[in-house]
Amino acid sequence: MKMKIRKILVLLGIVSALNIWTTGCGTTHEYNTKTQEDEKEEVLSEKLSDTASEENDTDTAKTQENATGKWQVLEPEAAAAFDADFKGKVWEITEDSFYIVETKVKVLEDGSLATSTPGSNAPIPDSQLIQVVFDDETTFRARTIYDNGERHEDAEAGFEDLKEYMAVDLKGHFENDVFYATEIRLPKVE
Repeated sequence: MKMKIRKILVLLGIVSALNIWTTGCGTTHEYNTKTQEDEKEEVLSEKLSDTASEENDTDTAKTQENATGKWQVLEPEAAAAFDADFKGKVWEITEDSFYIVETKVKVLEDGSLATSTPGSNAPIPDSQLIQVVFDDETTFRARTIYDNGERHEDAEAGFEDLKEYMAVDLKGHFENDVFYATEIRLPKVE
């Protein structure tokens, strides 16, 4: 069962990475959701919909921590499907933190998931950037996804591996609209 869920999560990661790549190469300044991606995520989410997660209570508590803030962690179903509390695209890197633009994740009425991220040339106002901070305890991982999501390998990574406009999957929580990361994952599809 765990292996099946892991395969599904990897495949969802690939779909997300492909969406980021395709929207990043576009010329539109709007958030786009690709129809083909929706279909793939719909099939995957149907498989995940009948699996319960003990992390739902934890995710709900995390959402409530920043209840008055602008940004919220992913809904429990989406968080379980992506194995992340928040998804984004690196927009700016500073000396000891970085800023992302949100990858919007939406749970559709039929239970499927849709994601969208602005293209790399989209004008994003500073008010839409989210600061991500980390400390010595934060884990950086480079996740390489192979065989259309059938398998993946995680390797150690570091802050120096971050690049502008790359996708990141984050674990952690919001406080005053700043994301405090416990894990920063850098997905890459091979």
